[in-house]
Amino acid sequence: MNKKICKELISIAFPVMGENLLQMLMGMVDSYLVASLGIVALSGVSIANNLLAVYQAVFIALAAAVSSQLAHVLGKEKGMQITAIVTDSVKLTVYVGVFLGILAVILGPTLLTSLGAEREVAQLGGLYLILVGGSILLLGLMTCLGGILRTLGQPRYPMYISLFSNLLNAVFSAIAVFVLHTGVAGVAFGTILSRIVGCGLLWSRLSISIKPSTWSVDKELVRLALPAIGERLMMRAGDVVIVGMITSLGTAVVAGNAIGETITQFNYMPTLGISVATLIMTAKSRQDSLAVQRIYRIGLGLSLIFMFVIGGISYLAGPFLISLFTMDVQVAQASQTVLLYSVLGVPFTAAALVFTGLWQGMGNARLPFYATGIGMWVVRIGLAYFLIKNYQLGLPSIWLATIVDNAFRASLLYVRFRYATG
Repeated sequence: MNKKICKELISIAFPVMGENLLQMLMGMVDSYLVASLGIVALSGVSIANNLLAVYQAVFIALAAAVSSQLAHVLGKEKGMQITAIVTDSVKLTVYVGVFLGILAVILGPTLLTSLGAEREVAQLGGLYLILVGGSILLLGLMTCLGGILRTLGQPRYPMYISLFSNLLNAVFSAIAVFVLHTGVAGVAFGTILSRIVGCGLLWSRLSISIKPSTWSVDKELVRLALPAIGERLMMRAGDVVIVGMITSLGTAVVAGNAIGETITQFNYMPTLGISVATLIMTAKSRQDSLAVQRIYRIGLGLSLIFMFVIGGISYLAGPFLISLFTMDVQVAQASQTVLLYSVLGVPFTAAALVFTGLWQGMGNARLPFYATGIGMWVVRIGLAYFLIKNYQLGLPSIWLATIVDNAFRASLLYVRFRYATG
């Protein structure tokens, strides 16, 4: 039984890991290309990407809710409901994507200025935010359609499309920077064009006919999606506040933190995939508490192994990897700090992500929402502010508070699960 669960977890998680890996590699390529434009451009795009991560989190949460509902219905083999869920998920993605895109265009540089960014940083970052954020519906559709195909038994196809789309992104962005000399705007247009192609390919693969006969969306899908979206918004909106704290520490620290986060993305890649697999498998086995317990134990064990190995390699190779982005000593020191605390927080990060997927798969997205709200806004932000103001610890304050937050959320979700399952 354990081998079967492990095999199924890996069969779902590995393509997700591959897709995440490709996205992270291309993010790294984008950061490298932007870094060639100077520290101001790198800082501006970094802050803009932190804001766009809020948008991305909304679509990831929506895809998680769709996967949970779809996997649960698949277990009952109700074809009509499957078509309805797919249709409603696409409609909901369009509504949310259009709304968020309008917000990005209207607010633009104002958001970066409100975070304390310098004028030149805000201008370049704001331009990137308007272009990429204004077309955020494309990312939403790619995330939603990829989640649908993955749940319907095609986990590898979204990975292949992600590979192709990201390669296009790298080519378009490189041409824009080094040939056309269009700077940050060129990098943004490279992202937009590659996502258009990706959306078209994913849509063409969907074998279910979508019938948007009405403007309404299924209430059960909304019931699952809203807390999941709220949980991600709590996290990403809190990240924006954290970015504001980091911005107050200076442009060099902002750039160093951005480089460090670009590298440490790979640490989280395995658990993000396993969390998705845990969600889908839990949704299918919702009525079997013993199976659910096996799923989370195996998922957590796999996550810890992968994260410690990748995190350790990233930390040891840190000086070399950082040197690919910058030779500035202060920037490099900040980046190395991020790498260190990322490794130290592995157990808590893995547990928090796996248990979040577990609870969402069980059809209860509210508990992760509450845990994230308290953890981010009370524990992380509160502790980081206290350490910066009273002990002047700088960037380590942010990352120490992050570890404590993840430990709090993991503990709360685990204790509630043990109580619920006896």
